[in-house]
Amino acid sequence: MERPVVSGTACDASGAKFTVVGISNTPTTDWARVFRALAGTDLTLAGDAAALTADHGAPGTVPGAAARRAGGPAAAPSGPPRPSMTPPSVLDLNAYLMYAIGKAARRRLTERLAAHNLRLWHLTVMAMVADLGPQMKTLLAARLDMNSSDLVKIVNDLVGTGHVDCARDPDNRRRILVRLTPEGRAYLDLLSADIASTDDEVLAPLDANEREVLASLLRRVHHHLVPGPAGTVHEAARFTEVLPGGSDEDGRIDWTRPAEEIAGFVGARRPPAPSAFTHHAGRRVDVLTATVSRGLYSGEPGHIHHHEDEGVVVVTGADHLGGGRPGLVLHRVRNEHGSEFRAEEYFTAGRTGNGAS
Repeated sequence: MERPVVSGTACDASGAKFTVVGISNTPTTDWARVFRALAGTDLTLAGDAAALTADHGAPGTVPGAAARRAGGPAAAPSGPPRPSMTPPSVLDLNAYLMYAIGKAARRRLTERLAAHNLRLWHLTVMAMVADLGPQMKTLLAARLDMNSSDLVKIVNDLVGTGHVDCARDPDNRRRILVRLTPEGRAYLDLLSADIASTDDEVLAPLDANEREVLASLLRRVHHHLVPGPAGTVHEAARFTEVLPGGSDEDGRIDWTRPAEEIAGFVGARRPPAPSAFTHHAGRRVDVLTATVSRGLYSGEPGHIHHHEDEGVVVVTGADHLGGGRPGLVLHRVRNEHGSEFRAEEYFTAGRTGNGAS
């Protein structure tokens, strides 16, 4: 029995093209109904598929394909798809704008990674191990909200390229840790520099100050929608030389750096240079004074410990060997309204207040 077939091309909202082929064992398949449903999505159909959405003949007929089977001339092509267009009214919806921009940005990032024969998950796994140190596969999968079997495949890919290896934990021989190799760390630095140009492409209409404002707002929205672990301060950036009147963004704290380096960085940020800062509960917090802890602390960089002897301690650095490392003791902070607090007061549960200490 001949199987009714329809084919054509389609474009999604980003302009990416792909082929659409429909095959059915039932000669009475209502292809017009099928492709009318597709046309109601963010796809733009062309060729036989597009022609079928306007076909008024009997269900199951395929205009171009039917003519070809009969030996006659094929239906004239419908031409290139009409340029896609965003309904002006949805441009007032921030949620739609974030969806559309995110989709376009993801496509560009995916293309940049594909040039390196990588996928987004490869980059994410390498970055997580680089930021937090060696990780068990089960913990990596949980932190990335990733299926365990998919995580194993990604790790195996990276082992094959020499970017990571798997070794026994020296403190617990029963555990196998995924570690970034020296070659992998160097490659990640090169990769990060390369794909950073994606930001320049996406944010080309904005100047440097506008990009800083946008980044700060996006981080706050991200924290609202995807909150981090409780009791964690967040933000990561490269330390830069402290210059009088320098960019405010230069003061962002990178908690993956050693405590001694961060303490020196905080101490060097004196007016007129902007203060060192981080974010907590989606809001900016300036760190005014801080010292290196006496004790050693374990956990993710940025995790807050309320230690009886040392006050508010933030975990710093990557724990490559286990056993903990010095943290940063926060003494005095300032909220985004300009009010100063003792760190213990500010980070007490439920108190981020607006009043002066």
